Amino acid sequence: RYLAQPLDSAAAMGVASEDAGQAREVDLDKEFEKAGITDAKMSWPMIVGCILGAILSLYVFLIGLTLLGDAFKCMGGRGAGKMFAAIENPISGLMTGILATVMVQSSSTSTSIVVGLVGASQIGVHDAIPIIMGANIGTSVTNTIVSLGQVGNPVDLQRAFAGATVHDMFNLLSVAVLLPLELLVGAIEGTGGPLYWLSDAISDSLMGAINPDAMFTSPIKEITSPVAKLVLSNDKYIINALSLGAPKAVVSTETNQTSCTNQDCSKYFCVRDVMDKNFKKISSSAYKEKLTKCDGYIVNPQCSAEQDHCYLDADLYYDAYVNKRKIIKGGLVESAGEAGGGIITLILAIILLSGGLIGVTKLLSKVLMGKARRALVAASMMNDYFAILVGTGVTIIVQSSSVTTSALTPLCGMGVLKLEKMLPLSLGANIGTTITALIAGLAELKHDALQIAFVHFCFNILGILIWFPIPPMRQVPLSASRTLGMYAAHIRATPVVYLLAVFVALPGVGLGISAVFEASTAAGFGVLLVVLAAASIGLYWWIKMEGCYTVLSKEDRDRVNAQLAKSEAILHGYIEKQKSGIIDVEKPKSGMVDVVTQTSGIIDVEVGTEAI
Repeated sequence: RYLAQPLDSAAAMGVASEDAGQAREVDLDKEFEKAGITDAKMSWPMIVGCILGAILSLYVFLIGLTLLGDAFKCMGGRGAGKMFAAIENPISGLMTGILATVMVQSSSTSTSIVVGLVGASQIGVHDAIPIIMGANIGTSVTNTIVSLGQVGNPVDLQRAFAGATVHDMFNLLSVAVLLPLELLVGAIEGTGGPLYWLSDAISDSLMGAINPDAMFTSPIKEITSPVAKLVLSNDKYIINALSLGAPKAVVSTETNQTSCTNQDCSKYFCVRDVMDKNFKKISSSAYKEKLTKCDGYIVNPQCSAEQDHCYLDADLYYDAYVNKRKIIKGGLVESAGEAGGGIITLILAIILLSGGLIGVTKLLSKVLMGKARRALVAASMMNDYFAILVGTGVTIIVQSSSVTTSALTPLCGMGVLKLEKMLPLSLGANIGTTITALIAGLAELKHDALQIAFVHFCFNILGILIWFPIPPMRQVPLSASRTLGMYAAHIRATPVVYLLAVFVALPGVGLGISAVFEASTAAGFGVLLVVLAAASIGLYWWIKMEGCYTVLSKEDRDRVNAQLAKSEAILHGYIEKQKSGIIDVEKPKSGMVDVVTQTSGIIDVEVGTEAI
């Protein structure tokens, strides 16, 4: 339980030196507690209380999710949904996903919001796919920030920053491959790319080959709606009619002149069955009195099989009973109007979503993270694929990939967890965090909402299949993160610069280019070419002209890597002694280091009857 390492400023990496005369005790229990992994004993009343609290927190989360959909429906019902038009550009959608997740510090929250938007018909599945990818990138900001806690020791920082950014590298590389593939295949095929096909097939298999216009009653909505309606109650039939759009007029070619004497028969309107049902639900009395059927007025109306209802005055009905009626029909925010009530409800929904997730995470952590701690440490010695399952299971338990990876990052810094094991555990965390979006999709119980939730799942699975099973491919994210760790060990400001570049500057530049494209396509292409040319020149200078050695010389690289290797050798020797039984880590006699001698730069821990 106590790992003795020298504390010597001359050996900046915590590596033993000839003159080191002090030793520091690293209490692994305390390090685990800092990482959020505790093993405290709890009484049964506390366990029951935490479980009930977690259930309540989940209910709060689901209420927030319901309110979120209601708020977007309220604001988007009359055109406010155009505020999301920018994400029709895949680049701006990707950047929006990154920034949104960075701001809320949770991909679970941001993906749940996206599912709510899709379920509310504010954005389509195609437009939401880049946002989901951006959320995957944005979620890794948390453990990168956590790695800054190791800044006091260069070797610890090197290991921690590499462990944190291996998650980033995987997500960035997966987006770099799958986003262009999705766009290219979608442009050629017309309906979508691999992610769209896979998620659509899975959604169809779960819900059946359904009519996307069909309305479902979600069991989760049944238990959350009574509370949600106290805040905001929308007229869903008006919203549905608005989303379908006003009926389009068809010029009459042949009419019954006798019947049309007192009726305008110059045009008629073909109405789909789903719109007709909304018309009837909005006002059954007006439906009977205000709508005039084409029968007896129009001869052979040219309506398709899907548009099997024909009316002479559907436009007047739509204007009077859809456009001019209020969307909000009840709730505390009714008096604030549609825009004000929607904004107030949106703010409240995000608070409830975040608070519910925090509650579930914290309460389940108290009950289950003791076992999760042992699972995570044991996973460092397991098969890589089993480690993925462990990462998935732990993340499902705590409902947050940020919690899992942030807990693992300090262990990487300590050297307890190897970078090669951090990768599969992080990949498992990526899979586990998709459960929240799936819960959100089930809460909506609509085909598109469920499909975008499965997009999140399929994205991570495909990314793993590309970058993990084949050893040379696996080395790409590992090598990239090792390089970043090496720079962090020599230049302490590297993590801060990296955070600002990847999570602030990159999204900002992407959104800027998208804005230029919106203003002028020619100007957008010009700016894009300039940015790509600048990036290409920078890469050429960095790689071909060896500009990287200007920042960090070969000698400095060798020194940093040698210090890391030396520290790893010391730790490896300690672990081997632990495995052989020379050091009893779990049950020491006194738990204190008695004598520390140094031979050839390696710590030799002498074992006595009273001390390690």
